[in-house]
Amino acid sequence: MAQTEKDADARWDQVYSERFMTMWYPNEDIIRFCARLIQKVMAPDRYEVKRKVERVLDLGCGNGRHAIYFARQGFQASGIDVSQQAIEWAKTWSKREGLDTDFRVGDMEALPYANDTFDVVVSHGVLDHVRSATARNAAQEVSRVLKPKGLFYCDLRSSDDCEYGVGEQVEPNTFVVASGFEQGLVQHFFSAQDTNTLFDGLFRIIYSEITERRLSPDFQRKYSRWIFATEKL
Repeated sequence: MAQTEKDADARWDQVYSERFMTMWYPNEDIIRFCARLIQKVMAPDRYEVKRKVERVLDLGCGNGRHAIYFARQGFQASGIDVSQQAIEWAKTWSKREGLDTDFRVGDMEALPYANDTFDVVVSHGVLDHVRSATARNAAQEVSRVLKPKGLFYCDLRSSDDCEYGVGEQVEPNTFVVASGFEQGLVQHFFSAQDTNTLFDGLFRIIYSEITERRLSPDFQRKYSRWIFATEKL
C-alpha cells in the first residue's frame, strides 16, 4: 500500500476517534434494497423472502450499522473497515445486542475472505472515497468473494454534485477535500462513464437511481448520489 493510502487510513481512524462518522441507523436506500431484492418485513415475526441469502458483508462498515441491521434479520453478517477505532465500536455494539457478527480491520483491495463466501455485499459511501484504480480493484475483490449471482449494492457521489471541483484535483473527477471533518481525504465524483468502468465485466446492473437533496440556505445547491443494485456476472 502506498504511503498516501496509509495516511488516508490513519486519517479515517482519526475521523472515527473524533466521533464525526458514528452512525447508528441503516441508510434508507439499503433498507429499500433489502426489501426489494432480499426480504421484506411483513410483520414482527414474518418476512416475504425474495432471494435465499445467508451471508452478508458490509464493505467499509464504519461502526457497523449495516452489518448489525442484517444480523438483526437473522443473516450471518460481517463487516470490514480500515479504521481500528470504528471496528472496536462495532464489536462493542454487536456484543451489547447479543449478535454474532464478524468485524475485522482490513483492506478492501485484499479482502480476507475465500472466493464465493457471501451472498450479498453492501457498500455505502466507500468506493467514492478512493482513487479510480483502487475502486476498481475493490470491485474486483467484491466479485471474487461473492457467490455466483450474488448481489452488490453500492452508492457513489455523482459528478452532478454541487461540491464537484472543490479542492485540489489529483486525477479526473477526483479531489482532495479542502475542509471539514473529511479534510485531506480523497473524494471521487462518478460520471456515468465512471460507473460503467467500475462495473464492466463484473456486475449486471439490476437497478440504478440518482438521489438528490437540495441544500440550504438558498436550496439551489444539490447533494447528488448514484444508487446501484447489481448482480455478479
